[in-house]
Amino acid sequence: MKKLPRSLTFTAIRKVDPPWGDEKSVVLVDKPFTAKLEWESDRVDETATLAAIEDELEIITSGTSDALPELDRFLSGVKEKKTYVGYAAMEEVTVPLSLKCLDGTRIQGKLFTWVDAEIGVVVCATKYGKGEAPVAALKAQAEFCN
Repeated sequence: MKKLPRSLTFTAIRKVDPPWGDEKSVVLVDKPFTAKLEWESDRVDETATLAAIEDELEIITSGTSDALPELDRFLSGVKEKKTYVGYAAMEEVTVPLSLKCLDGTRIQGKLFTWVDAEIGVVVCATKYGKGEAPVAALKAQAEFCN
């Protein structure tokens, strides 16, 4: 399978700022991504197609990347007395699909989904060296620590 175009998207961001010893936690992003399938025809048995795609390609074909509750569980173990950002990120992908019907016609479609979901924490005041933090962590620090 050829390399699919990907784009990094944050589905949940929570900034934790403990000024004066009092912890304040603010949700900056909470936008779950829902996988969806679009066809140029209504002749497709969507349930069978989704099952076949999951079996063959091992790609998520349904569901929602609702990460804020999971991010909050993850952050409950962080006790830094510094400003930090918890993030949930994923890489969105669009998979082009093509089906050949029994009558020989071809139907085109697209699957909009995600791969490589990641949850983590980045300390705002820390300067990370090359390779010390994932790309999503560095992007979260640059966008949300200000």
